[in-house]
Amino acid sequence: MTAPDIPPITHVTGGVGGLAATYAAVRALADRFDAAGDHCRRRAADDARILVEPDLLESAPLSPVTFAEVEARVLDATSGVHGVLEASVAYEADALLVGAVVTAYQECDRFVAGSFAALDYALGRSVGYAASRAAPSLVLLGLVAGLTWGHLPADLRRRLGDDAVEWADEHPETVQHGVDGIGGFLDGLLTGVPLTAAPWALPSFHPTAADAASDLAGLYPTEGRPEVRRRRDLTVRLGRTPPHDLAGLVRHLDQTNALSPSDRPGDAGTIEVQTLHAADGTVRHVVYLPGTDDLSTTPWSPGTDARDLPADLRVVAGEHTTYAAGIERAMREAGIGPHDPVLLVGHSLGGIEAASLLAHGSGFDVTHVVTAGSPIAGLHDFPAHSHVLSLENRGDIVPLLDGRENADSVQQVTVQFDDHETSVVGNHDLGHYVHGAAAADASSDPSVREQIDSLRAHGFLGSGGTATSQIFQITR
Repeated sequence: MTAPDIPPITHVTGGVGGLAATYAAVRALADRFDAAGDHCRRRAADDARILVEPDLLESAPLSPVTFAEVEARVLDATSGVHGVLEASVAYEADALLVGAVVTAYQECDRFVAGSFAALDYALGRSVGYAASRAAPSLVLLGLVAGLTWGHLPADLRRRLGDDAVEWADEHPETVQHGVDGIGGFLDGLLTGVPLTAAPWALPSFHPTAADAASDLAGLYPTEGRPEVRRRRDLTVRLGRTPPHDLAGLVRHLDQTNALSPSDRPGDAGTIEVQTLHAADGTVRHVVYLPGTDDLSTTPWSPGTDARDLPADLRVVAGEHTTYAAGIERAMREAGIGPHDPVLLVGHSLGGIEAASLLAHGSGFDVTHVVTAGSPIAGLHDFPAHSHVLSLENRGDIVPLLDGRENADSVQQVTVQFDDHETSVVGNHDLGHYVHGAAAADASSDPSVREQIDSLRAHGFLGSGGTATSQIFQITR
């Protein structure tokens, strides 16, 4: 990929160079101070025993002056000014101080995050309540605006649309706070509109966007069992080529995504399991998970798609989905053993499912996850020594739909890059994420480098050997 195709990386969080790693390193320093204090105390006790050594006491009558000098020097070295006992107290005091400072910073971070969440909820609730009380006026205004919009010149409509996209592009934090306040907005609507007597009414308290997503998902029929079938008639061009770098990995995901085009709804729900065969006979697997196929699903017209709107709502709410169950079943049918190393690569909904399978467990040895344009801030309890690399394109609002920033943890690295265009939908396209992956490949950031080096060390990138590919389709 040429340099003009490689977009700039605007921000990197998490990983070995992130704040969580820094906190862990400072706490490790505090532990070393504490251990040094314990060591000094033990040395002081050992040195104090010299004072009562029989050989030393027997020498006192023979050389009282030198005996007194030895006693004085031992006392000075143990409990005197600048002695080891004083040093032990100083080391332990430093340990307590350093640990307290780290705790204070972490509590401050939690307080700030909690304050923003409370403010987002309060503002959302106020807007929702105002909208409910002004509903008749808003409906009339919407009708007038709709009629007026159709009579505006095409150039003006396009310019207004571009201005709205540009505003969202330039204010991603505002969009994110708006999403975080969706629960409050829903509560405000329910407070202002007396629908609590309806049998399908929603609960009246949704403190987070995930709570709102959970109750909205409840309006749909319950998730069914997955139907998983092997699609021998479908192939991916890169299926027999082991991925060389991160850009190649995301490009491969793009080709898997192309197996489920919008004009072929009968192919929706396809995923790929690629098995890498190393020269030493070992195997590892890469599972490619595309995103949502259908966002138009309504509660009264549920279909068989496993990757639809209710699946999005349920996975954001932290609930299990037919798609997730189908992924696990496909992995078993593909012959993945419980101890085979697995890399999950997902776009949008596929990335959320990938991160969720790592965080919540799947019965497989998932060691690495790569996500592209996925809102996974609600997932942060990743196993120790696992790796999650999240790519987010500027102007792509999908990663903002969880209303929060991704956690800063040693396991997860979030790479934000700028390859945006004038279309909100276009910014979510996997083509941009191929470019973002190329930027990560070229990055010298220590957190990014550690993630990619780990993918190579585990044989998922640049390992050579051969590869085989299996395509599965998951439906309800």
